[in-house]
Amino acid sequence: MSGLKRWVAVVVAALGLLALTPAAAQAKWLKAESPRFIVYSDRGESVLREYVLEMEVFDSLLRARHGLPETGVPPRKLPIYLVRDRDDLQRTWNGAGDAVAGYYHPGGGDTFAVAVLESNAQDDDSVTIRHEYTHHFMLQNFPSAYPAWMVEGYAEYYSMTRIKGGIVEVGRVNSWRSEELRNGAWLPIADVLANKRGPKGRNWSDFYAESWLLTHYLMSDPERFRQFQAYASAVARGADPVEAMVTATGLSMAALDQALRRYMNTGLRYTQYKRTDFTAPQITITELPPSADALLLDRLELVGHYYKDASPGYPDLIRSRAARFPGDQLATLALGQTELELGDPAKGRAVLEAWIGSHPDDADAMFVLGDHLLDQAREEEDETREGALRSDARALLERAAQLAPDDYRILYAYAQARYGEPGFPTEETQTLLVKAYKRAPQVDSLRFELVQVLMARRHWREAEALLKPLVNSPHGGDVVEKAREMMERVQAALAAA
Repeated sequence: MSGLKRWVAVVVAALGLLALTPAAAQAKWLKAESPRFIVYSDRGESVLREYVLEMEVFDSLLRARHGLPETGVPPRKLPIYLVRDRDDLQRTWNGAGDAVAGYYHPGGGDTFAVAVLESNAQDDDSVTIRHEYTHHFMLQNFPSAYPAWMVEGYAEYYSMTRIKGGIVEVGRVNSWRSEELRNGAWLPIADVLANKRGPKGRNWSDFYAESWLLTHYLMSDPERFRQFQAYASAVARGADPVEAMVTATGLSMAALDQALRRYMNTGLRYTQYKRTDFTAPQITITELPPSADALLLDRLELVGHYYKDASPGYPDLIRSRAARFPGDQLATLALGQTELELGDPAKGRAVLEAWIGSHPDDADAMFVLGDHLLDQAREEEDETREGALRSDARALLERAAQLAPDDYRILYAYAQARYGEPGFPTEETQTLLVKAYKRAPQVDSLRFELVQVLMARRHWREAEALLKPLVNSPHGGDVVEKAREMMERVQAALAAA
């Protein structure tokens, strides 16, 4: 781990908790921007600054552990919304279950995370976000055909990272997963490696627990870590995930199962790193307008395309709150998008067109309206009407792309708006999608869109590489089925060539 030269490592075995100091209740929403994150909170500046600093340290550690420059920054900062409790989380996604303490949303409307940070919270509240951020980080920097157990086990392993000042503890025990293993039935380790879980239920929980333990076992010893790296490389090249583990470790499946049980029962260790020359990143904090108190969280249902889960009173709620803030961008976008998706589309279009007329540099408003018009065009049965809607969408999104040439959402939507043009898909459309993908490889729909264009332009190898992570998605479902169907077509074309 040559990238860890600035970290001094000591293996320890004690457990501890990092308590976050609660700030006095404040009504104002603040926005903190650092080199890698944009974080929103109404918990006060001290809590917000501490949270951003911890996320920066976490990203720096991931970079060091993976041989990346620690001062590197992503092509796009990740927005994180810190909410006070699960009731506030439900405001962002009415369909979230009561047990959800945070979630990560990579989508065409935006890629963001929401985390509960209650006033008496412990560092455990960050587990969900660190789990999902590990996925986010790996997809951004190391997209490959990792097996499902490794994808989730790796994220579970790093999710337990604890940060306190200059001390960072990696690989702490996940008490929930360890209790599952101590008290439940284990899946055959070969089934874990091969992603054989059966219907979603108890087996899925066992799968996550064993994936975490296997990752912990392989990461906790230098020699086993080298075996882990060799295994990952072999699977990425197409090796069978079960046979590759036997080759990498020299253990049969029965021997590996026994080794994991011994490791579980003899005490899991974690590693403590002390940062010797960490320079705190610049963090800029600004106060958001009063409209944020009323609308910032509720609008995320629209941004995340969760409006189908919205409560029946949601449209009237947005209308009444937006009316309190005439001439405000957040209120206008929330009202316009609410009408477009859940109310009177003609009224929503009029609201946004009026705003764009007086704010000709607002790329966000152009994206919201253009993306909706594009959706309308797809559903329109009348060809003349469909053409007019697509033309209006294309004009708006082209202007937005000129104003925000690095915004993946706009580039993605603009590329889609070009469907039907002569010679489609053109090289320019492919370039738009490649540029968008490089900024948000975590968005599955964007990846699929690019794969389809690459296939149409007969770039089979590139299409195959982009499909591999989707084929191995640990969550299964339609994404995996679609990816496998497309992969069969790609590989058939490659064989024919």
